[in-house]
Amino acid sequence: AASSSSSSLPLCERVNLGTLSISPMGLGTLNLPLDKETDDETTSVLKVARDCNINFCDTAEAYGFGKSETLLQNACDGAGLQIGTNVDALVAATKFAPVPWRTEEQSVVKACQASAQRLGVDQIPLYQIHFPDIIQPLKAFGVENRKDEIYWEGLAECHTSGLAANVGVSNYGPETLLRAQEVFSRKGVPIVSNQINLSVLRYRSSEKTLQLCEELGIQVLAYFPLANGLLAGKYSIDTPPKFPKSLTMKKYYEDAEPVLKILRRIGTEREKTVAQVAINWVMMKGAIPIPGARSAAMARDNFGSMGWALSAKEVDELEVAASAAGEFSSGGFELV
Repeated sequence: AASSSSSSLPLCERVNLGTLSISPMGLGTLNLPLDKETDDETTSVLKVARDCNINFCDTAEAYGFGKSETLLQNACDGAGLQIGTNVDALVAATKFAPVPWRTEEQSVVKACQASAQRLGVDQIPLYQIHFPDIIQPLKAFGVENRKDEIYWEGLAECHTSGLAANVGVSNYGPETLLRAQEVFSRKGVPIVSNQINLSVLRYRSSEKTLQLCEELGIQVLAYFPLANGLLAGKYSIDTPPKFPKSLTMKKYYEDAEPVLKILRRIGTEREKTVAQVAINWVMMKGAIPIPGARSAAMARDNFGSMGWALSAKEVDELEVAASAAGEFSSGGFELV
């Protein structure tokens, strides 16, 4: 079941995620090198996670074509951590991509075995499908071959066979989630998580999904909790990002200024950074944020989002401001 009430999430040391006990926030690996299998900075980031009592990390086979999984395992070795499901372990979550050449259940099982090997484990703590089956090469010609059910059957098999301790989905909106829930329920396999793009600037489009997940006892994991750096407090109308990011982000940071203004004020009042306030807000919504970190310093700052809680008034104030601002990019995944 989904864990503790949202109001206490950032104050918890551990929350339940299926059979796992994890920190109320984790580490996303998309900002770490995707072209290396060893990296000193990644090892440093994991040491900071360990020191800050963070035991949850999310990666994917698609990040660097498997290199991210290998990097995570090697960095764990360097940081004195072991990937696993017990209380002392780093709980690693990974994902398989539903790509057109995966046409049968067994292809999911093989993908799971390959990820487990790269992570150096016999059993993956949390194995997720990366997105619905939306890569349809022949769609332009009116031909679609949706294989979602095949992937769900394969994911359930990973759990039943013991390859995955828990299974989850990603980028699923209410309709897809209900369909998946029906298939998994028949097999007696719980969906423990749904990983979505969620931040104070990407909330309205996620609200129905959050509500349904709460009803079904599915824990929401939040990627892009800082809206791809927009809520890290670095960018504003006065301090735009460098070219070419200045072109792609201009519309967003101009739209976000009213929200950033409130984040800055709350940060000043509470002696917290803008990023810490933004990440805390996500936890106050009952979701487990998994921000990325390029450096140990950035990781330490992000993890300072735990151990304190925004007031209900502050949460509402940010929500009201966000509802008047433009929504941050969907990243290609609309929740359906």
